[in-house]
Amino acid sequence: MTGCILDPGELPPLDSDELRTLRARVFADGICASDFVTLLEHEDHAFQLVFGENTLLKIEFDVAMIGEHSHMVRIPGRGEEPEIITAYPGNGYLRVARPTPWHESPHSPMRGQTSHQRVAIIATEFSEDDWRRVAIVAEAINEANLNYNFLFQNSNSVVATLAEVAKTAFTDLPGGGLNLGAGNTLFDELLGGRQVPKFLVRGGTSHSGDTTSPVPDSLPKDVDTDA
Repeated sequence: MTGCILDPGELPPLDSDELRTLRARVFADGICASDFVTLLEHEDHAFQLVFGENTLLKIEFDVAMIGEHSHMVRIPGRGEEPEIITAYPGNGYLRVARPTPWHESPHSPMRGQTSHQRVAIIATEFSEDDWRRVAIVAEAINEANLNYNFLFQNSNSVVATLAEVAKTAFTDLPGGGLNLGAGNTLFDELLGGRQVPKFLVRGGTSHSGDTTSPVPDSLPKDVDTDA
């Protein structure tokens, strides 16, 4: 797993060797969560220097030793905040949080600075209209109350489905564990097809990397984002 490059809380000049190094290796090796937060805490152009404007990202981290949990993030134009879509189990059902500003999401990897993220661009020139189409399907998955199953129907299933809607492909990033469920896009289930059995998960925290945080009242109380 890649180590940190930036000094915590301090952003080097935009033409610095540190940012050039970060930009060169982030897509192959991932980005340390502390570096991620350092970028996010500064002006938007710093974050966009690494990932670019109007891009769609897949972000993943390890959970449960063998599995991986996936997020989908859109980086908009300069001056706008990134938004995140993530999925999690709630009372045995597959829940999908609507696009949420990065700093407001209880599921955002920036909530923890001790874990590492793997990051890949899966679409460029990804417009607001493109993101709106993805958000509509994310909402449909949430409203369908599909069964949650950590092996077959989970956050990876959701991101794989949304990646197809975005006319791109699910990306298995280097390192980490298995993208359990990534082969199960959810279009058949949304049309009433047969579902995998429910795997009941109860809890009251949202897991992002190695950290946990309470889930707010706007989301179901019984939440555990381990995929």
